[in-house]
Amino acid sequence: MARLWPRDRSEKLFKTPTANLGSNGAPQHPDKRKAGGHGPTLEDEACFLVNVLPGADYGGDFSPSEWWGDFAPAVRRWEVITAQPAPVPVEYGPRGGLRLAPRFAEWLMGVNAGWVTKVDGLDRGKQLKAIGDGVVPQQAFSAFAHLLGELEKRDD
Repeated sequence: MARLWPRDRSEKLFKTPTANLGSNGAPQHPDKRKAGGHGPTLEDEACFLVNVLPGADYGGDFSPSEWWGDFAPAVRRWEVITAQPAPVPVEYGPRGGLRLAPRFAEWLMGVNAGWVTKVDGLDRGKQLKAIGDGVVPQQAFSAFAHLLGELEKRDD
């Protein structure tokens, strides 16, 4: 894989939403998950590596940088690209613990707010499955544009 810049200069990115997020069980601290031989999930990162609680509010075009820690540069860039401020990444679960907010996973995928989370009949698990099974529209566009460019080269 080609890199546009050295790994030590790249931004820290959140894990990609996966279809099993709604059925993974409770989040764990990423260090504990790694000690068990597994990689952290998006839910682990959202619940343990950011500095925001459910119900946090802000005014303006961007979410507060202090919420995101090491993820702040990537979050800000995605807010600019998508023209959508990042939603609060966590919510309270039925037992009072933190869990991933589907709206945040939806935002990470680059779709409009409510594209999945405001569909009637989808509970949290089904929302996260749909989001994790989805495609980032910007990536799909780029892939198709690249393929069309390659086809045009063949036609020349």
